[in-house]
Amino acid sequence: MESPELKESERRARRAYEAARLRRAVVAFAPILLLVTATALVGHRFGYTLAFGSALFALGVTLLWYGRSAKQAVLPGVAAGLVPLLFALCARQMNHACGGDRCMIFCVPACLAGGVVAGIVVGSIGVRTRRGFGFWLAASGVCLLTGAMGCACVGLPGVIGLALGYMLTTVPALIAARHAVWPETKGIDP
Repeated sequence: MESPELKESERRARRAYEAARLRRAVVAFAPILLLVTATALVGHRFGYTLAFGSALFALGVTLLWYGRSAKQAVLPGVAAGLVPLLFALCARQMNHACGGDRCMIFCVPACLAGGVVAGIVVGSIGVRTRRGFGFWLAASGVCLLTGAMGCACVGLPGVIGLALGYMLTTVPALIAARHAVWPETKGIDP
C-alpha cells in the first residue's frame, strides 16, 4: 500500500519532468519566431502571417514536447515548408501587374509549385525512412503552416494553391508508403 506522501511526491516529480520537457521544446522551436517575424515584414499580410505563425509555433512545440515520430517530423516539415514560403515571397517581390489578393500571374502558381515541391520532399522522406502515419500527419501540418505564412501574402487563393500542390504529390506517396510500411494491409480493399 502506497502512502499519500509517496503519491504526491510522484505527482510533483512528474509535473517537474513534463515542465522541463516543455521548456526544452519551447527553446528548441524559438528560432521559428524569427522566421515568422521576417515573413510578416516581407509578406505585408501581418494578420494572416502571424496567425499561421502562431499555429506553427504551437504545433511545433507540442510535437517536440510529445516526442516519438512526431518529434522527428518537425525539422523535415519546416524544411519542406520553406520552399513554398520562399517561392511565394519571391514571386510577390517580382515586378508584375497583379492586383492585390488575386494575383494569378506569378504568386498563386508559385504557391502551387511550392506545394508540389514540399509534397515531394515530405513524401520522399516518409517513403525512404518508412515512417508511419503519425510522422506524415505531423510533417504535413508543420509544412503546410510554414508554407502558408508565405502564401498568405496572396490571400486565400495562395493558401489553396499550396494545399492542392501539396496534396497532389503527398497523397500518392502516402498510399505507396502505407503499402510499404504496413504490409499486412496489402491486398485488402476497404
